[in-house]
Amino acid sequence: MDKKSIDINQRIPLDTLYIALECYLNDNYSNEYISEQLRFEFDGENRLKKALKIVNKIIKRNPINDFVLKNRLELISAIKNKSDRQIIIISLLNSAYPFSFEVLKTFARLFSVQDIVSSETIKKTISNIYGGNRATENGLYSVIPMFIEAGLFTRSKSGIYERLHKTVNFSDIASAFYIESFKANCSIVEIQDYHLRDPYFIFINQY
Repeated sequence: MDKKSIDINQRIPLDTLYIALECYLNDNYSNEYISEQLRFEFDGENRLKKALKIVNKIIKRNPINDFVLKNRLELISAIKNKSDRQIIIISLLNSAYPFSFEVLKTFARLFSVQDIVSSETIKKTISNIYGGNRATENGLYSVIPMFIEAGLFTRSKSGIYERLHKTVNFSDIASAFYIESFKANCSIVEIQDYHLRDPYFIFINQY
């Protein structure tokens, strides 16, 4: 069986993606400036180039870019709020990288029935889809810390992830971006009520 593409192999700090998104929305995005920001996080030109490629794919070449531009003004306002900003950036990440979407959806499915998930369970489940190789591990080590940084769940100790039972009041536009990430990965045009019952949405619904 052919394994799906992973493509992402480096964690990008959410603050860097926030800077990049803000620049893009204000029409002053440049590879040179984003590279300067990435130099605070990465050593070596090769890692820097890889990181810039990832940022560009998430921010400039996102599959839901039309939705981004259509809602530019609302988005500029929404990302000033930390919770909204984090879920919007994760939505863009998941729209750009189906691997990331699949990993978060797997966490959501497991968290919908239990509060604790082991790294081995995640690794095994994702490896069944993407192959049990180094690229899969690198992909997991890239996206999972970004989910944790966004406050979607926590790493309570080594190899253990824990669901956070909380209520976050996201703005309508932030929730809409999360829905768009689902639509982009599931190849659907209109969201239906039954789609919103997918475990993927536990992270934006009250729980």
